[in-house]
Amino acid sequence: MRRRTFLRHTSITTEQVYKCLTFYGMSEEAVLAQYPQLTPEDLVGIEDTIVAEIRRIDRDEWTGRPILPKPTLTDGGYYKGRCRNATVARWNAKENCFYHWREKLGAIFLETIRYPTDEEPWFDVFYPVEPLRTCQFEIPFEKHARFEGKTEDLYRFTEEMWSK
Repeated sequence: MRRRTFLRHTSITTEQVYKCLTFYGMSEEAVLAQYPQLTPEDLVGIEDTIVAEIRRIDRDEWTGRPILPKPTLTDGGYYKGRCRNATVARWNAKENCFYHWREKLGAIFLETIRYPTDEEPWFDVFYPVEPLRTCQFEIPFEKHARFEGKTEDLYRFTEEMWSK
């Protein structure tokens, strides 16, 4: 699991502050107002600290399983792993991202997602833990493709990949 870095002697993490500044688009003044125990000096180096933490990720943060190193991923390869919306994804080396099927409100569509040590966006990534020799469904690299498989196959590894 990723080690959390706390600011000074507070319970505020660098991750919390980084999310406020980047994900939520808050100004430094707004962050300091939200966290009155911090000073402007505390905000210096937040991004560098987060980037260093991201580059050290070598395990799935939820399950603790080791993730496959990025250089070992095969272009077009299918992988079992975990992200918010899928447990199977296909690596596209040219685009430097995974493709996966997502089901939402009865619709199934393709999404792309990054590798864990990519710097942006670091909060929603796919943790590849094992190559798949075969996949029950195809994941094309065409963003407007239609899902042709069985919906239940999308959830084949859900319990395994979300278990600690």
